[in-house]
Amino acid sequence: MNISLDNKRLIIAKIRNSKTFSKAPTSSSLLSYLFEETIKGTDLKEKLIEIEFFGESKNAEKSSPRVRVNVYNLRKKIARYYETEGKEDACRLHIEKGQYQLMFSMKKNKESAVKKIKLSLYIPYVVLFVVLLLFALSKIPQKAPAIWNSFVADETKPKLIIGDAFGVMGNTATGAFGWNRDYTINSIEEFYQFCNNNPKLKNELSPANYTYMTGMGAITSQKITSLFDKYNTDFNIHFSSQTSIADLKDGNTIYAGPIKNNNSFIHFFNEANQYYKIKDSKLYFSKHPSIKDTTFNLFTEGLVSEYSIVSKYKGPNNHDQFVFFSDHDIGVCSTVEYFTNTDSLQKFTASYLGNSTYFTAVFMAKGKSRTNTDLKLLLVTTE
Repeated sequence: MNISLDNKRLIIAKIRNSKTFSKAPTSSSLLSYLFEETIKGTDLKEKLIEIEFFGESKNAEKSSPRVRVNVYNLRKKIARYYETEGKEDACRLHIEKGQYQLMFSMKKNKESAVKKIKLSLYIPYVVLFVVLLLFALSKIPQKAPAIWNSFVADETKPKLIIGDAFGVMGNTATGAFGWNRDYTINSIEEFYQFCNNNPKLKNELSPANYTYMTGMGAITSQKITSLFDKYNTDFNIHFSSQTSIADLKDGNTIYAGPIKNNNSFIHFFNEANQYYKIKDSKLYFSKHPSIKDTTFNLFTEGLVSEYSIVSKYKGPNNHDQFVFFSDHDIGVCSTVEYFTNTDSLQKFTASYLGNSTYFTAVFMAKGKSRTNTDLKLLLVTTE
């Protein structure tokens, strides 16, 4: 980079006016003299400086060391100036040893190690760092939605109870021997009660060694698993036919399934909700201060449309219960999907919950062949 003559004059003036040169008039004057002769292009020699600056006679027989001594002192003062007052100066002045012309240069910045390394060599390390950072961030548990927080943050794993159907082995409608379903028989106790009331069938029937579960169970498990995975947590899965009342009192629980299997969650739902009651395949809504009484018939063919009930309430022993009720698959599948989807969860929370933790909502689910195609919210209350 070239330094203009005006800038050079400013550099000389700044140095001469510095504290370093304030008590060195000879060095200051010598600096000025050498500068003017340098810009003129004078071939500065020791003898010339001795005659022109120090006033020695041209006819002097012996050479005086005065020039060398004074130029040596000048170099030292220039060095001291740049060590103190001028250490931040971008432009530098120096006099090479054995020379008398002034030299100007720009201060060289110390190059960082990054600049010395070729960018192409550094890129893989940057990429690796970014990948590791993203991986680390992905392992940090996200903050769960308020609706699910008590389940996700539970130190003891919550239980997901899948609604299944109790079966009876006996003659089928086609005359073969196989698995049968009677909606009035939902447990081993009810089976033996049925046999006592129908002694003629006692020897023809036996409890099935397996229960029946629709595709709703698989869809529900997959959706809730995906939700819990986002927050690096887990849950246990049980079937309603193999779950006792004592199990439901021990920890937070989620139920997803039909109401026609007479599951125990219906009892807890009725106890916890002051405006709702499920009885005889109907949902009764009454005594609300601002919403009129309504009855929903929950029994449907279930192939086209059905009602679905979603409720989060305080269950036994101060544990939370979160239930998804319907008569068939459409209602449960569609509402589980709705309440495990981030966007619909945020919309529902913002529109209806506010600061409330517990709620009950009634939906109309429409579909085809037990597959959800439309979900409409009909009623929601909070506590």
